[in-house]
Amino acid sequence: MNIIYNLKNPRRALNKLLLVFENFILSKKYNLELYEKKQNEIFNSLNFDRKKSLQKLIDLKKNINYPKREMSSEHEIIFSAISSKKRVNKILEIGTFDGWNSYLLSKLFPSSQIVTLDLDEKDKNFSKFYNRQDKLNDFILERDKILKKSANVIFRKTNSINMINFKEKYDLIWIDGAHGYPVATIDIVNALNLVEKEGLILCDDVFTQRPINEDEMYRSLASYETLRTFEEQKIIKLFLFYKRLSKKFNLNPKTRQYIGLVKPLH
Repeated sequence: MNIIYNLKNPRRALNKLLLVFENFILSKKYNLELYEKKQNEIFNSLNFDRKKSLQKLIDLKKNINYPKREMSSEHEIIFSAISSKKRVNKILEIGTFDGWNSYLLSKLFPSSQIVTLDLDEKDKNFSKFYNRQDKLNDFILERDKILKKSANVIFRKTNSINMINFKEKYDLIWIDGAHGYPVATIDIVNALNLVEKEGLILCDDVFTQRPINEDEMYRSLASYETLRTFEEQKIIKLFLFYKRLSKKFNLNPKTRQYIGLVKPLH
């Protein structure tokens, strides 16, 4: 099936072949220690200790039997660092997915109220995202089971665009909804209006280079271009963390993902 698809899309097939070749060349000189050093420097610039925050996260996951997941990334370490340095009363999560990130937040910030948003399962886009069509009911049952494990998590079924009507302010906002235009931009604008004066916004899956013939809803420059525009106007200060440091995920700048940490300059 993939062969037939590529034959119908020769340009896409060629781009993918070129990417494979680039990755082969880049893999020969990938220096994990260098990227770890750079990541540590970004943590230090915010007065965060990555090593201590990582160990705190590891210990916590052991205590709560948190599953090993490929989706785990450096954003969890950033959350761990924030939990040690900052008082956080209210958290807003945009994009609940399977509920596990909400659960982790509830353990890192046990005294915080966490509001997590996701589309209603009746929304036509809900089943399309993450290829959930054939396992929709099982996915929802498992997600709701995880969400019920935390007394300080409030789940709201709504399109994140409706945040324009929200009145509450939040100390920490995690943006992990749709990544393309216009939703990613709307989420960032709404988050800036909802974050407390000394609050922080984290934005998942920030791409800094234009992906080649990929799904614009996921591999989009929307978040990066929006955040950089706000930074140029001195509305925010932006810090970009590598999302993952392993060669598999961090090798090529064209496909590399970042976690954006935003400090509003009110």
